[in-house]
Amino acid sequence: MTIKSILRNMVTKTIEWLPQNETDRGVRSPHLWIIVVLLALGTFTYYVDQTQLINVPPFNNAFFTTVHDIHRTLFLIPIVYAALLFRVRGSLITSFVFLCVVLPRGLLFSPYSEPLLRPLVFVSFAAFISLLIATQLNRIETETRARTELSAAYQELKESHQQLMESQEQLIHAEKLTLLGEISASLAHEANNPLSAALVFAKLLTRETTSDNFSKEGALDYLSQIDSALTRGIRLIQNFVAFGRQSPPNLRPVDINDIVNQALALSAHSAKGQNIEVIKELNPSLPKVMADSDQLQQVCINLILNAIQAMPEGGRLIICTSTNGNWLKVEVQDTGCGISLENMRKLFTPFFTTKEKGKGVGLGLAVCQGIMQRHQGKIEVQSKEGEGSTFTACLPLPPKEHEEKATTLGKGGES
Repeated sequence: MTIKSILRNMVTKTIEWLPQNETDRGVRSPHLWIIVVLLALGTFTYYVDQTQLINVPPFNNAFFTTVHDIHRTLFLIPIVYAALLFRVRGSLITSFVFLCVVLPRGLLFSPYSEPLLRPLVFVSFAAFISLLIATQLNRIETETRARTELSAAYQELKESHQQLMESQEQLIHAEKLTLLGEISASLAHEANNPLSAALVFAKLLTRETTSDNFSKEGALDYLSQIDSALTRGIRLIQNFVAFGRQSPPNLRPVDINDIVNQALALSAHSAKGQNIEVIKELNPSLPKVMADSDQLQQVCINLILNAIQAMPEGGRLIICTSTNGNWLKVEVQDTGCGISLENMRKLFTPFFTTKEKGKGVGLGLAVCQGIMQRHQGKIEVQSKEGEGSTFTACLPLPPKEHEEKATTLGKGGES
């Protein structure tokens, strides 16, 4: 710890010990009466000394006349005391009282050729010292108060941020439950398909093993079909359970194509009964990005379900993954009803929805935007009413990928 910081801490502790600027207390302050008494004692000593010693040998020589300079110096005590406790106002008032005390003596009893010079020098010096002390104390006190208020404001902001994060997590979980409700009805049918297929092949296997024409190759084929059907059903249920689990954000390297495929497995079956063609255009050479796979899966499911619901009469659902500049992009395009210009401005407003009552609460896109912002990403929207919409989820590419792209482009330019 430096000497400057030690001295600053000492001054700060002294200011904390002193009463905080008591000028508003007026005559109720005991310090005011202490200062008045000190000024009265100084005045009494100053004038009594003068009247007793003036023109009385041997006290009328130059040495003894300096005693009055010492008496004037003693007035610094109440003046500094007033500056410490009452700051600038106390400093000015006590300095003025000091001037009123020394002026009569200078005019009436001073043996000097310039009787006002010495009193004015003393008053000016006392006023300067006291004002310097008062202004510095005010400055340090203001800085201390500002630091305290800033610290309290920072703590309040930190608590508000924590509450906002908790509210955001609750909002994400609420929207996740809404999505679970939307896909659970069709999930039962989707999970029933592989289980029914496994049951059929199990019955065929039983019939094969009890027949006279038992074939080992045929039995193995049935077992393979059963294994494939059960594996598909287990994967579907595991994806559903993983999506429904509420977990804190877990950033790790993820393959965006895997996330899109998992989201399609949970949501695209809703398009089968609506005459919707699902087209995947996934770039196989995409880099991995640091993200929470569950939250990105929720974004993809939201965008896919919104696209399906925008095409009640059928259409095409196109899902693309690509890179563009510093961004990795997931595009969900539909040929549905599109979005009006008025509604485009309110798309990401919580609880805004154009869906029928009971089919949406208006949290999906707001939650998706929050998730993308926490991943340092964004959501872009392009839509034309009556022709369809394209929602693009953009994630920043890792810096390493930027460097590799720049190197590749540089080599291409040299060749």
